[in-house]
Amino acid sequence: MKYPLNLPLITQYEKKFVNDVLKKNWISVNGEYNKIFENKFGKIINKKYNLSVQSGTAALHLALKALNIKEKDYILCPNYSCSANINSISQVRAKPILIEVENETLGLDYEIVKKAILKFKPKALQLVHVYGFPARDTLKIIKLCKKKKIYVIEDASESLGAMIKKKPVGSFGDISMVSLRSEKMIGVGEGAMISTNNKKIFENINLLACRNMPFRSKNDLYWKKYISKGEGYNYLMPHILAAIGVGQLKNFKKIINKKIKVGNFYRKEFKDYKFAQKIIKGDKVVFWLNVINLNNFPKERVRKLGNYLIKNGIEVRSGFWPLNNTPNIKKIYISDGNKHSKEFFEKFLVLPSNINLNLKDIRFIKKKIQDFFLNN
Repeated sequence: MKYPLNLPLITQYEKKFVNDVLKKNWISVNGEYNKIFENKFGKIINKKYNLSVQSGTAALHLALKALNIKEKDYILCPNYSCSANINSISQVRAKPILIEVENETLGLDYEIVKKAILKFKPKALQLVHVYGFPARDTLKIIKLCKKKKIYVIEDASESLGAMIKKKPVGSFGDISMVSLRSEKMIGVGEGAMISTNNKKIFENINLLACRNMPFRSKNDLYWKKYISKGEGYNYLMPHILAAIGVGQLKNFKKIINKKIKVGNFYRKEFKDYKFAQKIIKGDKVVFWLNVINLNNFPKERVRKLGNYLIKNGIEVRSGFWPLNNTPNIKKIYISDGNKHSKEFFEKFLVLPSNINLNLKDIRFIKKKIQDFFLNN
């Protein structure tokens, strides 16, 4: 694909740190680069306790388990998001309450959240920032959840580096997590960071991610190593991937600046198109993905355009599949009458947003879209 959706920025730093790990012959978990990565990452999102794990799904699962979410607990979750959000709720056998999103930043709608809290009294809420844009109602939702004593699990996977009133996305949740798949804002291949400022919660997270085995330090008696406190998971990030993460953080500012540059190119060249999201005054967006809303066209024509672009070397995606359509998971869906997620799935076109795109590339993508509409 000549114009891929996203690409990581790999430099001499990643190669240097990976080679260092190989020389030291320790590629498993709990390496020195894990600690370096966790400490440096925490400074980006203002979190004291951080643990590098194997995937975003693992991080979401750990968050729910660490908060002692049980089978009959209700969890609020945006209807427009990655399936990992609802899957993690299903993993702990809790009850997902799917909230229809607002149509400005595609985040949880405060008014619908407020009604759902009154009706279901949830134990936790998953707050997701989509496509590099901070969720519009974040501050109001955080304030409400604090008042009602509802845990907030903040998913900043797609928006690392974004800001709300000069506070970083990822700093608002009781627990925050960031996917580190290679196509995210920074990537290690496959992995995630889970973070909190609550020491007790972090101790729960750390223990669960280490198979729930508390006697794993160098100072513990050898015969205690395999003693378990119960159900646990093998979720820690391998040392070699953490080394890549440290390299990515070396270039984080450069990645952010390149993403913003590409996003601004799109906003300039595609000014005659409707973008999927609005930039809220006072927020900093990082344009993880650039998305246009072709809501004036039937879904069949949007899909035909997508197929045409792919044939011409331009990688595209649809919007997320609405989570209320997920089979085999019992859930409750709440909206204000609007079916935004369904419309977004059918009418959104996610365009190439990789950091190597220049103005000429974006003009070529625009021309191909124009050619399609002239001839179809």
